[in-house]
Amino acid sequence: MEPVTLGVLSFVALTVFLLSGMRIAFATAMCGFLGLWMLRGYDPAASLSATSIYGHLTNYNLLVLPLFILMGFFAYHAGITRDLYWTARQWFGHLPGGLAIATIFGAAGFAAACGASTASAAVMGRVALPELKKYGYDDKVSTGCVAAGGTMATMIPPSVLMVVYGFIAEESIGALLLAGILPGLLEAVSYAIMLLVRFRLNPALGPPIPGITWADRLRSLTGVWGMIVLVVLVMGSIYTGIATPTEAAGVGALGALAMALRRLSVRQFWAAMVETARATSLIFAIVAGVLIYVHFLGFTGMPGAIARSIVGLDLPPMVVLIGILTLYLFLGMFLDGIGMLLLTVPVILPTIQQLGIHPIVFGVLVVRMVEIGLITPPVGLNVYVLRGVAPDVSMGDMFRGCGWFVFVDLINVAILLAFPGIILLIPQTMIR
Repeated sequence: MEPVTLGVLSFVALTVFLLSGMRIAFATAMCGFLGLWMLRGYDPAASLSATSIYGHLTNYNLLVLPLFILMGFFAYHAGITRDLYWTARQWFGHLPGGLAIATIFGAAGFAAACGASTASAAVMGRVALPELKKYGYDDKVSTGCVAAGGTMATMIPPSVLMVVYGFIAEESIGALLLAGILPGLLEAVSYAIMLLVRFRLNPALGPPIPGITWADRLRSLTGVWGMIVLVVLVMGSIYTGIATPTEAAGVGALGALAMALRRLSVRQFWAAMVETARATSLIFAIVAGVLIYVHFLGFTGMPGAIARSIVGLDLPPMVVLIGILTLYLFLGMFLDGIGMLLLTVPVILPTIQQLGIHPIVFGVLVVRMVEIGLITPPVGLNVYVLRGVAPDVSMGDMFRGCGWFVFVDLINVAILLAFPGIILLIPQTMIR
């Protein structure tokens, strides 16, 4: 059997396994190992599988993942989430839809300390939903704000998905993290504008908060200092070249721990460590399984064949890029973000490079499409997480509440496609 044909058949088998509910780590490892066995024999397949996993998972750059995850847990226990939400409430609460807008900006602030979208949605759900319900905000709008706001954690640094993409594409993780800043801010501002317009046109969705004074606003600013310190410690040190992303993540985790000490019990500290280990183990298991499969695909020559086929169509690069992003929009409805990146980027990246598209621009756009998949049916992970926080709201209402945010997301993707300089502006000024 031709290697490329074997690669195509393995992809079909992998799709069947995933649709049947098999965990992506096991499905990819099994398909990859069996494919290597058929191509190279059992002993070489076993040796290649073991060495590829060990060689990549012991990569120093991957240490950034558990450190960023740990920083997010410490920031939560430090009360940074609640402080940020309260500050945003005081400054935006008087506007039409003020509490919903405050939820978006509070989520954007917490995203700068938490690189995981589902964790951000769960935390913001516990903080913001009771307040939104207290003031009688529409359930669809409330849950849509929290679910969509949580997706910003995949774009605004520190982003786990940006780190994973940088690892696969062998791009600078620091540059990728910095590249997410302006698109993340664009996302937050565009969400806020959409909510302002909707609530102005339909005040029945939720009232503004009366009686907030300038003294209240100024006092609330004391709640943002912790977040500012973390951003300066992490992103400032990466931007100026003082520290590598891994070193900056370590400093950020230590800084978040120092802020959390006054509120952190021994039980909470242990819980943060255990949750970090659990989340890291899950990510690394997926990485290990996909590494075996990607190693097999390399032997089949399938990525190169796909690149040559697409380039041979002689289509404009923008048309090809839009087609690839549309594919990600579809895949995001069914696959976990990390698994989707690990599976597809090694196959698609050769095409992107041959078309002359900047890998950092492509990485940000792909992560943006993954974000949309987190709030679209049937497998919108943020919505499923939020269901555990708000069991009285139906899944249908939650997905309907996310509809306006998906519409804004697609507009944002179009803006980034038209003006890729937004993505590259900060990385290009980075001190190396």
